[in-house]
Amino acid sequence: MKKILLTLLILLTFAVSASAAEIDVTHELVTKEVYPGESIIVNVIVTNNQDTDDYFKVKPDVSGLYPLLSFSAFKDVNPASGRRKVVMSHSQEIFPFEIFIRDGVEPDRRYTLNFFVKSERNEEVKTKYPVIVDVVSPEELVKITTSMPDKITPGKEVVFDVAFRNQANMIVEKAELNVDSDLFSKKYTEKLYPTPYEIKKTLKFTPEPTAEPGMYQMIITAFKGQTLRGKLVKNFEVITNPDVESDIETEEGFLTRTITVTKKNTGNVAIDEQYELPIGWFQKLMTSSSEEPQKISTGKIEWLFTVTPGETHAITIKTDYRIFFFTILAVFIAAIITLYYMRRGVMIHKGIFKIKDHKGAIAELKVMIQLLNRTKDPVKDVKVVDILPNMLSTATDFGTLKPNKTQKGERSARLIWDIDELEPGEERVISYKVKPGLHIIGNIFLPAALLRYRNKNQKTIDKKSNTAAFYSEKPKKEE
Repeated sequence: MKKILLTLLILLTFAVSASAAEIDVTHELVTKEVYPGESIIVNVIVTNNQDTDDYFKVKPDVSGLYPLLSFSAFKDVNPASGRRKVVMSHSQEIFPFEIFIRDGVEPDRRYTLNFFVKSERNEEVKTKYPVIVDVVSPEELVKITTSMPDKITPGKEVVFDVAFRNQANMIVEKAELNVDSDLFSKKYTEKLYPTPYEIKKTLKFTPEPTAEPGMYQMIITAFKGQTLRGKLVKNFEVITNPDVESDIETEEGFLTRTITVTKKNTGNVAIDEQYELPIGWFQKLMTSSSEEPQKISTGKIEWLFTVTPGETHAITIKTDYRIFFFTILAVFIAAIITLYYMRRGVMIHKGIFKIKDHKGAIAELKVMIQLLNRTKDPVKDVKVVDILPNMLSTATDFGTLKPNKTQKGERSARLIWDIDELEPGEERVISYKVKPGLHIIGNIFLPAALLRYRNKNQKTIDKKSNTAAFYSEKPKKEE
């Protein structure tokens, strides 16, 4: 028994060694560094040591992806279903994959994702190959933003915010935060928690009235120990003190906007001012102002003016779309009404024409029923019913459409036409002739024709035509 077990163990060891010897698997990282939330390209290289060509499939171990594995650093692999190639004998092929790293993964650590390499011709030739990925901290571990204005005025207080956001999935203990410039300086020591938390500092300072005009720098840094983890350089300008108070008020109304620009010179010198309004060509047609602009160009209008000491200069700019709106609205409503009457359904109209003999008596009557599909959809199962009083003889001489049925009653006869379908815009005309059964004098009214059809929603619609009338005179006596 022991000899049998030993023999099986030797054979199994030989099979595994043989399988491993049949192929060699290596990899190379096309992207050398990867940050949380980014992706990395890895080329899995398969070498076929067999004496024959073979098909190989390389597939990632998807069970090691998030969220199947809650603590996994890997969000996805493309292609997740793997790649299949022919590897020639004693040759190698590259199987490229893109590995996506989760946003919240902890940086400065190594993570492993396994790939299965398997021959499709020999089930014993297979292996599991680990790919190790180093996720590093972003160079800008701490993202810094500020609302510091681009220009400041000497003697006037400046209020702005500086925000520090930790972009890594780790806590930064005792981060040193510094805000430095030639005009002011601030230092803080804070604990930075991972995103979405951030630390926001509101800073206030008033530059000296004697501060020289020109460009200045504000350097904001974040250190973790002696390592710089974030930096922002903000350039701003200290401008000359013109002592001009500016006020721009915008009043919105129904399809109107009024902008009032006020410039007040509280200084002691005349100052050249300007106001620029971004505007499109159509808006320009609807805009008027209290004074003519000095420059009109594509996309903007500009006013240039000089404000003397103690003077307040105001410009009123009004944009009014109401006339245009109501004009378009009226046209639109008229179009809707017209379209409605044109498209409201299938039209049916009944008309009658007299055919007289040489004595002036009515010899025949020609009845015409017009059908017109004014909808945009075909209508089906169209049925037309016309009632013929007994004072008129039986209909004869039908046009292109003969009735499918004729039903006679005590006082009238019913003529019935069945039409399978009317296409959009299609017109049909039904006509027939009748003769009066006796001489008729005066106004005679024929009943309305009835119409029934099914629309596109399979709803049955019933309509009536107009009533048709004719007048019969007394025939002239022969001389």
